Amino acid sequence: MDRGNTLKINTGQIANLSTWLGKRLLTPMAIVTALAGILLLSVGLIRNPVSPAQPGGVSARQVDELEVALPSDIDNSSTTVQLNRALVPLTIIPDRPRNAVVIYTVNPGDSVISIARAFSLDESTIYWGNLDTLGTNVHMLSTNMALYILPTDGVYHLADGIKSLRRIAGDYNVAVDNIINSEYNNLEGASPDDVPAWGTRIVVPGGQGPYADFRAPVIETVDSSGNVSRAFMPGMAGSCAPMSGTGGTGVWVNPIQGYYGISQWFGPFHAGIDLGTTIGTPVVAADTGRVIFAGWVPEDWGYGQLIVLDHGNGWTTYYAHLSSVGVSCGQVVSRGSYIGAVGSTGTSTGAHLHFEMRWGHTPDNPENWIRF
Repeated sequence: MDRGNTLKINTGQIANLSTWLGKRLLTPMAIVTALAGILLLSVGLIRNPVSPAQPGGVSARQVDELEVALPSDIDNSSTTVQLNRALVPLTIIPDRPRNAVVIYTVNPGDSVISIARAFSLDESTIYWGNLDTLGTNVHMLSTNMALYILPTDGVYHLADGIKSLRRIAGDYNVAVDNIINSEYNNLEGASPDDVPAWGTRIVVPGGQGPYADFRAPVIETVDSSGNVSRAFMPGMAGSCAPMSGTGGTGVWVNPIQGYYGISQWFGPFHAGIDLGTTIGTPVVAADTGRVIFAGWVPEDWGYGQLIVLDHGNGWTTYYAHLSSVGVSCGQVVSRGSYIGAVGSTGTSTGAHLHFEMRWGHTPDNPENWIRF
């Protein structure tokens, strides 16, 4: 050892040491092991820059592999399997603010309510944005019909060239500044007494249009003899062929017995009365009549399983959210006879009977006619 305790080895000693190690350690097994280690190290150096680890320790390659799906018709006899990305056959409307009115083309199966949900708008806004197209019937959609979709809830007003901005605002119960200052209208610098040109369309943010009746519609027909027949929308599952009601006496009975109480009363936005009870409680006809609907209504309307009786004297009665239906299309049922059972189908938060009475399709308060 010299100063600093440094170990010195000359070149001859190194050569002798290498020869000794070669004889002792470089056996065939050691050589294979060393080569395998070098290979694994090389692969790791190549892969790591290409497939960086994702949060949670999953690499980009592994994430990509999670998104593939095996075809259902794989030939098990083949040693080659092709992986294809799973396709999602849906068009997703981006969840982002819109700064202008857009036009939507109605597809088969659409309803005003389903379109409103897709664009995160109130269903009334879809109706109020297309009053000149839909008129007084929110259900009168047809395939390929073009609808205006507002960027916010409110009304899309079609100017008549007579009403001022102030009058338009008053018609829809909003302040006139809501219209003038709206980013959706080109009205900068306008005054409340200005009259928009005929045919101009104006977004009225927060405006309230005419009442939109989303209840299931009844179609009324009159034959050559003057007989009036009622049925739900033609072709709708559960709807009977148009036929005349019969048997109504105007003497009403309670459609169920033994209910807990009234869980929701008749009002402007509730066309009937809700009678809370248990699932399976028998439901009876409030008066003699003919079945003009018996089955499921479209989900958006909320009735679930529904029976409608036409009593032939101008009255129809609705029995909704049923768990089972005990009558069929066209059947005549007498007052107090069994027609179905209480349930909680459709838009319902618990077992009850939703009962409506309509005079000429207009809802009337059942408490005016039946003692509950």
